[in-house]
Amino acid sequence: MRKRFLWLALATAFSAMAHHGYSEYDRDAQVSLEGAVAHVMWGNPHVLLTLETQQGEYSVEWGAVFQLSRWGIDAAPFRQGDRVIITGSINRNPEKHIITLVRRVCRAADGRCWADPRYPEGK
Repeated sequence: MRKRFLWLALATAFSAMAHHGYSEYDRDAQVSLEGAVAHVMWGNPHVLLTLETQQGEYSVEWGAVFQLSRWGIDAAPFRQGDRVIITGSINRNPEKHIITLVRRVCRAADGRCWADPRYPEGK
């Protein structure tokens, strides 16, 4: 029950910040985290994932549904329990455990990746 409340609180907070800035995130310091998908919320304003890693639980804010659709991603390409590697910008306050500006998501089982086309590989 506690996890569900935390998830709802985070989803509400992210919804309230629909047009937020990214000054809390270091765009130049990309991190890659591997973990199991605990939850996927496929909706606007952003697709939200909960990722369970060895470093703890992270909230991941992927792109907006319409944005991902333009990249060819029309539905969540992974399910609860799938292991994924997510590359993006982490909050400058490491205690917040939030990743956004996601550039790449790879499913570990088959190596399939979904990438933001605005960032060519390696940039």
